Amino acid sequence: MEIEANLSGHNYCITVPCYDEMIASPTCLSLLETSAKLTELNVKHSFVIIRGGALIHQVRNELTHKFLHETDCDTMVCIDSDISWEWEAMQRLLVFSHYYPIVAGVYPMRKDPPGFFVNGYGGPETANEHGLLACRGTGMGFVAITRKALEQIPAPTYFSPQYPEYPMKAYFQCGLVNNRSFGEDIWFFEEAYKAGITTMIDPGIDLLHHGKKTYDYQFQHAVQKDILSEGEIPLAFPNGVKK
Repeated sequence: MEIEANLSGHNYCITVPCYDEMIASPTCLSLLETSAKLTELNVKHSFVIIRGGALIHQVRNELTHKFLHETDCDTMVCIDSDISWEWEAMQRLLVFSHYYPIVAGVYPMRKDPPGFFVNGYGGPETANEHGLLACRGTGMGFVAITRKALEQIPAPTYFSPQYPEYPMKAYFQCGLVNNRSFGEDIWFFEEAYKAGITTMIDPGIDLLHHGKKTYDYQFQHAVQKDILSEGEIPLAFPNGVKK
């Protein structure tokens, strides 16, 4: 099913946590290309980048707070500082965010053999009319979240001296649930799921993950092969290895 790739009338806030105060050079180039394309299309957009911060969940909460209270943007685009993309990938993410409250691209983990973290993925046969797959969470490195979705997700509040006018909301937390450790990204997606919001992933989005080398394995290949590990949190491995 085709949809119109029209970004007009929207206002995007691109947020980047830089807890080590560094942004990978390919990420910078992707950000520059994205901004140039949005400017060329006369699409409103802004950037919020936070440098430093030892606790990633607190940085993500601060980014979300700034999006909600310091911008009038309708969509928050979460980008990690070691992810890069082509414009077509960003365009897909933004267009689908008009139709779904939370949309994500899946990037390879920085490890070999190659793998992808997806929680609650039902298999390629569950793809909807747009080719998107429902899941219960993935990494937060390439995600679009609408303002309306955030307003629907209940989150405890806490006081921050940096933002005395509005209490901070703890959308992102780390902790133990049923003796299992949850990172801040899966915590957020689980809270969204409890609020009735389904996270959709687009296998058509290709992303690179930068570390000691560039990890360029494509999630769509894993979906095509449909190789999943057993257990509650499946990992898709495009090379056929199961863990």
